[in-house]
Amino acid sequence: MGAVIADPWLEWAEHRPRPRVLHLDSAAAGRQSVATLDATAAQARLEAEMGACVAQEQVGEVLAQLRRDVAGLLGTPPDGVAFVESATAALAALFASWPLPDEPRVGVVAVEWGPNLEAFAARGFTIVDLPHDGTGRLDLGALEQQLADHPPTVVHLTQVTSHRGLVQPVAEAAALCRVAGIPLWVDAAQAIGHVDTATGADAVYATSRKWLAGPRGVGMVAIAAQHWDALRIRRSTMSPADLPAVAHLESHEAHVAGRIGLATAVREYLTLGSDVVNARLDEVGRLTAKALADIEGWAVVGGSTPGNGAITALRPTTGQDVFATRTRLLTEHGILTTAGSVARAPRDMQEPLLRISPHVDCTDEALARLVEALADR
Repeated sequence: MGAVIADPWLEWAEHRPRPRVLHLDSAAAGRQSVATLDATAAQARLEAEMGACVAQEQVGEVLAQLRRDVAGLLGTPPDGVAFVESATAALAALFASWPLPDEPRVGVVAVEWGPNLEAFAARGFTIVDLPHDGTGRLDLGALEQQLADHPPTVVHLTQVTSHRGLVQPVAEAAALCRVAGIPLWVDAAQAIGHVDTATGADAVYATSRKWLAGPRGVGMVAIAAQHWDALRIRRSTMSPADLPAVAHLESHEAHVAGRIGLATAVREYLTLGSDVVNARLDEVGRLTAKALADIEGWAVVGGSTPGNGAITALRPTTGQDVFATRTRLLTEHGILTTAGSVARAPRDMQEPLLRISPHVDCTDEALARLVEALADR
Protein backbone atom coordinates (compact mmCIF):
# COMPACT_ATOMS: atom_id res chain seq x y z
CA MET A 1 0.00 0.00 0.00
CA GLY A 2 1.13 3.53 -0.67
CA ALA A 3 1.32 6.05 2.13
CA VAL A 4 -2.12 7.27 3.17
CA ILE A 5 -1.28 9.89 5.76
CA ALA A 6 0.08 13.39 5.34
CA ASP A 7 -0.35 16.77 6.96
CA PRO A 8 -2.82 18.15 7.90
CA TRP A 9 -4.22 14.72 8.82
CA LEU A 10 -1.48 13.99 11.33
CA GLU A 11 -2.24 17.32 12.96
CA TRP A 12 -5.97 16.46 12.90
CA ALA A 13 -5.25 13.30 14.90
CA GLU A 14 -2.92 15.04 17.34
CA HIS A 15 -5.66 17.50 18.30
CA ARG A 16 -7.74 14.62 19.70
CA PRO A 17 -7.34 12.59 22.89
CA ARG A 18 -5.06 9.62 22.43
CA PRO A 19 -7.37 6.71 21.48
CA ARG A 20 -7.42 3.54 23.57
CA VAL A 21 -8.47 1.55 20.50
CA LEU A 22 -7.86 1.68 16.78
CA HIS A 23 -10.95 3.74 15.95
CA LEU A 24 -12.44 2.68 12.60
CA ASP A 25 -16.02 3.61 13.43
CA SER A 26 -16.58 7.25 12.48
CA ALA A 27 -19.91 6.32 10.90
CA ALA A 28 -21.14 5.58 14.43
CA ALA A 29 -19.46 8.49 16.21
CA GLY A 30 -16.36 10.44 15.25
CA ARG A 31 -13.58 11.26 17.67
CA GLN A 32 -14.08 14.75 19.09
CA SER A 33 -11.15 17.10 19.31
CA VAL A 34 -9.79 18.37 22.61
CA ALA A 35 -11.05 21.84 21.68
CA THR A 36 -14.56 20.50 21.05
CA LEU A 37 -14.59 18.61 24.34
CA ASP A 38 -13.29 21.67 26.20
CA ALA A 39 -15.90 23.95 24.62
CA THR A 40 -18.73 21.62 25.60
CA ALA A 41 -17.42 21.25 29.15
CA ALA A 42 -16.87 24.99 29.55
CA GLN A 43 -20.45 25.76 28.59
CA ALA A 44 -21.79 23.10 30.98
CA ARG A 45 -19.69 24.63 33.75
CA LEU A 46 -20.91 28.12 32.85
CA GLU A 47 -24.49 26.89 33.22
CA ALA A 48 -23.67 25.66 36.71
CA GLU A 49 -21.99 28.94 37.61
CA MET A 50 -24.36 31.47 36.00
CA GLY A 51 -27.60 29.62 35.43
CA ALA A 52 -28.55 27.90 32.19
CA CYS A 53 -30.48 30.75 30.60
CA VAL A 54 -27.87 33.39 31.42
CA ALA A 55 -25.13 31.08 30.15
CA GLN A 56 -27.02 30.65 26.88
CA GLU A 57 -27.40 34.40 26.49
CA GLN A 58 -23.66 34.86 26.97
CA VAL A 59 -22.84 32.58 24.01
CA GLY A 60 -25.51 34.01 21.74
CA GLU A 61 -23.05 35.05 19.03
CA VAL A 62 -21.36 31.64 19.04
CA LEU A 63 -24.75 30.00 18.52
CA ALA A 64 -25.61 32.48 15.79
CA GLN A 65 -22.34 31.70 14.00
CA LEU A 66 -23.06 27.98 14.32
CA ARG A 67 -26.44 28.54 12.69
CA ARG A 68 -24.81 30.43 9.83
CA ASP A 69 -22.14 27.75 9.41
CA VAL A 70 -24.64 24.89 9.36
CA ALA A 71 -26.90 26.81 7.00
CA GLY A 72 -23.98 27.12 4.62
CA LEU A 73 -23.24 23.40 4.86
CA LEU A 74 -26.88 22.43 4.26
CA GLY A 75 -27.61 25.05 1.62
CA THR A 76 -30.34 27.08 3.32
CA PRO A 77 -30.59 30.55 4.88
CA PRO A 78 -29.79 30.66 8.62
CA ASP A 79 -33.46 31.23 9.48
CA GLY A 80 -34.21 27.85 7.90
CA VAL A 81 -32.09 25.89 10.39
CA ALA A 82 -33.36 24.33 13.61
CA PHE A 83 -31.26 22.43 16.15
CA VAL A 84 -32.84 19.39 17.76
CA GLU A 85 -31.59 16.34 19.67
CA SER A 86 -30.73 13.99 16.82
CA ALA A 87 -31.35 13.16 13.18
CA THR A 88 -34.26 10.99 14.36
CA ALA A 89 -35.78 13.98 16.16
CA ALA A 90 -35.22 16.09 13.04
CA LEU A 91 -37.19 13.66 10.88
CA ALA A 92 -39.96 13.65 13.48
CA ALA A 93 -40.01 17.46 13.28
CA LEU A 94 -40.48 17.23 9.52
CA PHE A 95 -43.37 14.80 9.96
CA ALA A 96 -45.00 17.12 12.47
CA SER A 97 -44.60 20.34 10.48
CA TRP A 98 -44.76 19.49 6.78
CA PRO A 99 -48.16 19.90 5.08
CA LEU A 100 -48.92 16.35 3.94
CA PRO A 101 -52.08 14.72 2.54
CA ASP A 102 -53.97 12.04 4.45
CA GLU A 103 -52.39 9.16 2.53
CA PRO A 104 -48.86 10.30 1.63
CA ARG A 105 -46.53 8.30 -0.59
CA VAL A 106 -42.77 8.43 -0.16
CA GLY A 107 -40.31 7.42 -2.86
CA VAL A 108 -37.16 5.68 -1.61
CA VAL A 109 -34.30 3.69 -3.11
CA ALA A 110 -33.72 0.09 -2.01
CA VAL A 111 -30.71 1.07 0.13
CA GLU A 112 -32.83 3.27 2.44
CA TRP A 113 -31.95 3.29 6.14
CA GLY A 114 -34.20 0.81 7.94
CA PRO A 115 -35.32 3.04 10.85
CA ASN A 116 -36.44 5.65 8.31
CA LEU A 117 -38.64 3.04 6.62
CA GLU A 118 -40.11 2.18 10.00
CA ALA A 119 -40.78 5.84 10.75
CA PHE A 120 -42.53 6.36 7.42
CA ALA A 121 -44.67 3.26 7.90
CA ALA A 122 -45.62 4.31 11.44
CA ARG A 123 -46.94 7.61 10.06
CA GLY A 124 -49.05 6.04 7.34
CA PHE A 125 -46.80 6.58 4.36
CA THR A 126 -46.97 4.16 1.45
CA ILE A 127 -43.48 3.20 0.33
CA VAL A 128 -42.81 3.70 -3.39
CA ASP A 129 -39.73 2.18 -5.01
CA LEU A 130 -37.44 4.58 -6.84
CA PRO A 131 -35.35 3.19 -9.72
CA HIS A 132 -31.67 2.44 -9.25
CA ASP A 133 -28.81 1.22 -11.39
CA GLY A 134 -28.34 -2.15 -9.73
CA THR A 135 -25.76 -0.92 -7.25
CA GLY A 136 -28.31 1.02 -5.20
CA ARG A 137 -27.47 4.36 -6.80
CA LEU A 138 -30.52 6.32 -7.93
CA ASP A 139 -31.18 6.11 -11.68
CA LEU A 140 -31.76 9.75 -12.58
CA GLY A 141 -33.19 9.17 -16.04
CA ALA A 142 -35.74 6.69 -14.74
CA LEU A 143 -36.51 8.98 -11.81
CA GLU A 144 -37.38 11.82 -14.16
CA GLN A 145 -39.84 9.57 -15.96
CA GLN A 146 -41.36 8.31 -12.71
CA LEU A 147 -41.84 11.83 -11.40
CA ALA A 148 -43.72 12.67 -14.59
CA ASP A 149 -45.87 9.53 -14.68
CA HIS A 150 -46.41 8.42 -11.07
CA PRO A 151 -45.01 11.02 -8.67
CA PRO A 152 -44.90 10.26 -4.93
CA THR A 153 -45.86 12.88 -2.37
CA VAL A 154 -42.25 13.18 -1.21
CA VAL A 155 -38.93 11.81 -2.44
CA HIS A 156 -36.60 10.78 0.38
CA LEU A 157 -32.92 9.97 -0.11
CA THR A 158 -30.27 8.89 2.35
CA GLN A 159 -27.35 10.76 0.83
CA VAL A 160 -24.61 8.46 2.17
CA THR A 161 -25.71 4.98 3.09
CA SER A 162 -24.87 3.76 6.57
CA HIS A 163 -24.32 0.06 5.92
CA ARG A 164 -21.95 0.21 2.91
CA GLY A 165 -20.13 2.67 0.69
CA LEU A 166 -22.59 4.53 -1.55
CA VAL A 167 -23.26 8.22 -2.20
CA GLN A 168 -26.49 9.21 -3.91
CA PRO A 169 -26.60 11.95 -6.61
CA VAL A 170 -28.72 14.21 -4.43
CA ALA A 171 -28.03 17.52 -6.19
CA GLU A 172 -29.11 16.07 -9.54
CA ALA A 173 -32.18 14.50 -7.95
CA ALA A 174 -33.07 17.82 -6.30
CA ALA A 175 -33.04 19.53 -9.70
CA LEU A 176 -35.39 16.90 -11.14
CA CYS A 177 -37.72 17.08 -8.14
CA ARG A 178 -37.80 20.85 -8.36
CA VAL A 179 -38.96 20.75 -11.99
CA ALA A 180 -41.60 18.14 -11.10
CA GLY A 181 -42.80 20.09 -8.07
CA ILE A 182 -42.10 17.18 -5.70
CA PRO A 183 -40.31 17.97 -2.41
CA LEU A 184 -37.05 16.16 -1.71
CA TRP A 185 -36.12 15.30 1.86
CA VAL A 186 -32.53 14.22 2.52
CA ASP A 187 -31.13 12.20 5.39
CA ALA A 188 -27.62 13.64 5.68
CA ALA A 189 -26.68 11.91 8.95
CA GLN A 190 -23.76 10.13 7.25
CA ALA A 191 -23.23 12.93 4.74
CA ILE A 192 -22.57 16.13 6.67
CA GLY A 193 -18.83 16.53 7.15
CA HIS A 194 -18.32 13.73 4.62
CA VAL A 195 -19.63 14.97 1.25
CA ASP A 196 -21.19 18.17 -0.10
CA THR A 197 -24.61 18.56 1.54
CA ALA A 198 -25.62 21.90 0.00
CA THR A 199 -27.61 20.17 -2.73
CA GLY A 200 -30.73 22.27 -3.22
CA ALA A 201 -33.01 19.79 -1.44
CA ASP A 202 -36.23 21.04 0.17
CA ALA A 203 -35.36 19.63 3.59
CA VAL A 204 -32.12 18.19 4.95
CA TYR A 205 -31.54 16.71 8.38
CA ALA A 206 -28.41 15.40 10.08
CA THR A 207 -26.55 14.76 13.30
CA SER A 208 -23.46 16.24 14.92
CA ARG A 209 -21.69 13.12 16.12
CA LYS A 210 -20.45 11.32 13.00
CA TRP A 211 -18.14 12.82 10.35
CA LEU A 212 -18.19 16.32 11.85
CA ALA A 213 -16.84 14.73 15.06
CA GLY A 214 -19.14 16.83 17.20
CA PRO A 215 -20.90 15.95 20.47
CA ARG A 216 -23.69 13.43 20.77
CA GLY A 217 -27.16 14.77 21.47
CA VAL A 218 -27.26 17.47 18.79
CA GLY A 219 -29.13 17.19 15.51
CA MET A 220 -30.22 19.67 12.88
CA VAL A 221 -32.84 20.19 10.22
CA ALA A 222 -32.76 22.73 7.39
CA ILE A 223 -35.82 23.70 5.37
CA ALA A 224 -35.74 25.68 2.13
CA ALA A 225 -37.22 29.19 2.33
CA GLN A 226 -40.07 28.56 -0.11
CA HIS A 227 -41.67 26.15 2.38
CA TRP A 228 -41.54 28.24 5.56
CA ASP A 229 -44.96 29.85 5.24
CA ALA A 230 -46.67 26.51 4.64
CA LEU A 231 -45.19 24.71 7.65
CA ARG A 232 -47.64 23.54 10.30
CA ILE A 233 -45.80 24.77 13.34
CA ARG A 234 -47.15 25.32 16.83
CA ARG A 235 -45.81 28.70 17.87
CA SER A 236 -45.22 28.94 21.59
CA THR A 237 -46.48 32.06 23.33
CA MET A 238 -43.31 31.85 25.42
CA SER A 239 -41.15 32.44 22.33
CA PRO A 240 -40.27 35.86 20.89
CA ALA A 241 -42.86 37.13 18.41
CA ASP A 242 -40.26 37.60 15.69
CA LEU A 243 -38.76 34.10 16.02
CA PRO A 244 -38.39 32.52 12.54
CA ALA A 245 -40.91 29.79 11.81
CA VAL A 246 -38.35 26.97 11.57
CA ALA A 247 -36.81 27.94 14.92
CA HIS A 248 -40.10 26.91 16.59
CA LEU A 249 -39.06 23.31 15.91
CA GLU A 250 -36.34 23.66 18.53
CA SER A 251 -36.85 22.36 22.06
CA HIS A 252 -36.64 24.61 25.09
CA GLU A 253 -34.73 21.72 26.73
CA ALA A 254 -31.82 22.23 24.36
CA HIS A 255 -28.39 20.70 24.88
CA VAL A 256 -26.76 24.11 24.52
CA ALA A 257 -23.37 22.86 25.71
CA GLY A 258 -23.44 20.30 22.90
CA ARG A 259 -24.25 23.01 20.39
CA ILE A 260 -21.27 25.02 21.60
CA GLY A 261 -19.09 21.96 21.13
CA LEU A 262 -20.54 21.49 17.66
CA ALA A 263 -19.71 25.11 16.85
CA THR A 264 -16.05 24.31 17.50
CA ALA A 265 -16.16 21.07 15.50
CA VAL A 266 -17.76 22.80 12.51
CA ARG A 267 -15.19 25.60 12.62
CA GLU A 268 -12.40 22.99 12.62
CA TYR A 269 -13.96 21.29 9.60
CA LEU A 270 -14.36 24.55 7.71
CA THR A 271 -10.84 25.68 8.60
CA LEU A 272 -9.38 22.51 7.10
CA GLY A 273 -11.61 23.08 4.09
CA SER A 274 -14.77 21.09 3.43
CA ASP A 275 -13.74 20.19 -0.13
CA VAL A 276 -10.32 19.04 1.07
CA VAL A 277 -11.75 16.93 3.89
CA ASN A 278 -14.42 15.41 1.66
CA ALA A 279 -11.88 14.46 -0.99
CA ARG A 280 -9.63 12.94 1.66
CA LEU A 281 -12.49 10.84 3.05
CA ASP A 282 -13.27 9.52 -0.41
CA GLU A 283 -9.59 8.63 -0.78
CA VAL A 284 -9.64 6.87 2.59
CA GLY A 285 -12.62 4.79 1.46
CA ARG A 286 -10.85 3.70 -1.72
CA LEU A 287 -7.64 2.85 0.15
CA THR A 288 -9.55 0.91 2.80
CA ALA A 289 -11.45 -1.13 0.23
CA LYS A 290 -8.21 -1.86 -1.65
CA ALA A 291 -6.42 -2.97 1.51
CA LEU A 292 -9.25 -5.33 2.47
CA ALA A 293 -9.92 -6.72 -0.98
CA ASP A 294 -7.89 -9.94 -0.72
CA ILE A 295 -8.58 -11.16 2.82
CA GLU A 296 -9.57 -14.82 2.79
CA GLY A 297 -13.14 -15.27 3.99
CA TRP A 298 -14.24 -11.70 3.38
CA ALA A 299 -15.46 -9.75 0.36
CA VAL A 300 -15.67 -5.99 0.00
CA VAL A 301 -19.23 -4.93 -0.82
CA GLY A 302 -19.24 -2.59 -3.80
CA GLY A 303 -15.51 -2.51 -4.42
CA SER A 304 -13.44 0.69 -4.31
CA THR A 305 -15.28 2.90 -6.81
CA PRO A 306 -14.35 6.61 -6.55
CA GLY A 307 -17.12 8.78 -5.13
CA ASN A 308 -18.48 6.21 -2.67
CA GLY A 309 -17.15 7.92 0.44
CA ALA A 310 -15.21 6.58 3.43
CA ILE A 311 -17.48 3.70 4.49
CA THR A 312 -16.41 0.18 3.53
CA ALA A 313 -18.45 -2.97 4.23
CA LEU A 314 -17.22 -6.53 4.37
CA ARG A 315 -19.37 -9.58 3.67
CA PRO A 316 -18.39 -12.90 5.27
CA THR A 317 -17.89 -15.63 2.65
CA THR A 318 -17.20 -18.65 4.85
CA GLY A 319 -19.99 -18.41 7.41
CA GLN A 320 -18.34 -16.14 9.97
CA ASP A 321 -20.52 -14.51 12.60
CA VAL A 322 -20.16 -10.77 11.95
CA PHE A 323 -21.18 -9.83 15.49
CA ALA A 324 -18.68 -12.25 17.03
CA THR A 325 -16.03 -10.89 14.68
CA ARG A 326 -16.72 -7.34 15.78
CA THR A 327 -16.41 -8.39 19.42
CA ARG A 328 -13.19 -10.32 18.73
CA LEU A 329 -11.64 -7.37 16.90
CA LEU A 330 -12.35 -5.11 19.85
CA THR A 331 -11.50 -7.40 22.77
CA GLU A 332 -8.53 -9.27 21.27
CA HIS A 333 -7.06 -6.66 18.92
CA GLY A 334 -8.33 -3.31 20.21
CA ILE A 335 -9.97 -2.43 16.88
CA LEU A 336 -13.36 -0.68 16.86
CA THR A 337 -15.74 -1.44 13.97
CA THR A 338 -19.49 -1.92 13.55
CA ALA A 339 -21.46 -5.13 13.03
CA GLY A 340 -24.45 -4.11 10.94
CA SER A 341 -27.68 -6.13 11.15
CA VAL A 342 -30.02 -6.57 8.20
CA ALA A 343 -32.44 -4.16 9.92
CA ARG A 344 -30.14 -1.31 8.93
CA ALA A 345 -31.19 -1.65 5.29
CA PRO A 346 -33.74 -4.48 5.04
CA ARG A 347 -34.53 -3.84 1.37
CA ASP A 348 -30.86 -4.14 0.40
CA MET A 349 -28.97 -6.30 2.90
CA GLN A 350 -29.15 -10.08 2.63
CA GLU A 351 -26.93 -10.75 5.67
CA PRO A 352 -25.08 -8.82 8.38
CA LEU A 353 -22.05 -6.81 7.26
CA LEU A 354 -18.91 -5.64 9.04
CA ARG A 355 -18.55 -1.88 8.59
CA ILE A 356 -15.19 -0.10 8.53
CA SER A 357 -15.29 3.71 8.65
CA PRO A 358 -11.95 5.42 9.35
CA HIS A 359 -11.59 9.18 9.33
CA VAL A 360 -9.04 11.37 7.58
CA ASP A 361 -6.17 10.20 9.82
CA CYS A 362 -6.26 6.64 8.47
CA THR A 363 -2.75 5.16 8.07
CA ASP A 364 -1.12 2.28 6.28
CA GLU A 365 -0.29 0.83 9.67
CA ALA A 366 -3.90 0.97 10.82
CA LEU A 367 -5.15 -0.81 7.72
CA ALA A 368 -2.41 -3.43 7.95
CA ARG A 369 -3.36 -4.06 11.58
CA LEU A 370 -6.99 -4.57 10.60
CA VAL A 371 -6.06 -6.91 7.77
CA GLU A 372 -3.91 -9.00 10.10
CA ALA A 373 -6.64 -9.15 12.75
CA LEU A 374 -9.30 -10.24 10.25
CA ALA A 375 -7.00 -12.90 8.84
CA ASP A 376 -6.34 -14.20 12.37
CA ARG A 377 -9.38 -16.44 12.73
